[in-house]
Amino acid sequence: MRTIQISTGVFAKIWAHRIDGEEDENTILERLLGIAVPPRAPENQEDFKDRGAKIRWRDDVKSALISLGGRASLNDLYDRVRDVRRKAGRSLPKNTEAIVRRELEYNSEHSKAHTGRFNWFRPAEGKLGKGVWELNSAEHAQ
Repeated sequence: MRTIQISTGVFAKIWAHRIDGEEDENTILERLLGIAVPPRAPENQEDFKDRGAKIRWRDDVKSALISLGGRASLNDLYDRVRDVRRKAGRSLPKNTEAIVRRELEYNSEHSKAHTGRFNWFRPAEGKLGKGVWELNSAEHAQ
């Protein structure tokens, strides 16, 4: 794999084009550029059906923040999200930290990347860029 530098705006646009099952930028871009390999079906369809509702990255970030008392530094949050996903048997791509940051920003009205759907997170003390995030008070109660 190669590393490229892109702006936050380009990063947000890439993830805005994400569809279910795409867990990293490479997969999204492969599909958008027409070079994607078709996804494989699960080996055991019955096991796949029994899993229930799909858990998304934003759910794991929320769960991690709740377990950290509703407020955490990015480094603590990265570690806890990895623990949550590892214990649940979910993927841990190399860009896990970028995905966590993406989910925080996509799901916070305080971010320019906010998708407008959920408002679960906010930067501590209302300041982006400080590396400390917290749950909105209504989300912490759930």
